[in-house]
Amino acid sequence: FRWMVDGCFLRGTVAMLSGDGGLGKSLLMQQLCTAAALGKSWLGLATQKCRTFAMFCEDDEDELHRRQERINALYECDHGDLESSLYISRVGLDTPLAEIDRRTDNLRPTQHYEALLQSCREFGAQIVVLDTVADVFWGDEIRRGQVRKFVTLLRRLAVEIQGAVILTAHPSLSGMSSGTGLSGSTAWNNSV
Repeated sequence: FRWMVDGCFLRGTVAMLSGDGGLGKSLLMQQLCTAAALGKSWLGLATQKCRTFAMFCEDDEDELHRRQERINALYECDHGDLESSLYISRVGLDTPLAEIDRRTDNLRPTQHYEALLQSCREFGAQIVVLDTVADVFWGDEIRRGQVRKFVTLLRRLAVEIQGAVILTAHPSLSGMSSGTGLSGSTAWNNSV
């Protein structure tokens, strides 16, 4: 096994970071992308130095830039040091990565998935962040089969890039009240 982030994100796998809105999941992921691109630690954990790619669907370019300025100060770097990190904003744009036949639960990659795969290949990204699952998964989050097939599609990406794909997610109301952070089917936590 080879860790992309020691004890946290394993090469060839899909992981998920879940938490209530506004707690800082996107910020943590942007920090991770910066740390891995520089080969520095993240939250005290060693990272494998690699190229990183993040697609943020809730934060616009201005917010990402403001946030990056603060992250750069933390890591004592500037934008020129981050040629190994690429992020895009998809705020207000549809970005489903798969189409699901609701009668059969069969899943087919969309043009967005193919574009993501091609971008990751060309850039050589080994850590890929998809923020958030609600923006990239348009299936029924409580249908186990749909969830498993979607995570399997992302796992194919992780294996191909020999890296990790990390999803961010918001918990359901019951997941927040119980403290589990779960949303939808338990297949999410069992699949990542």
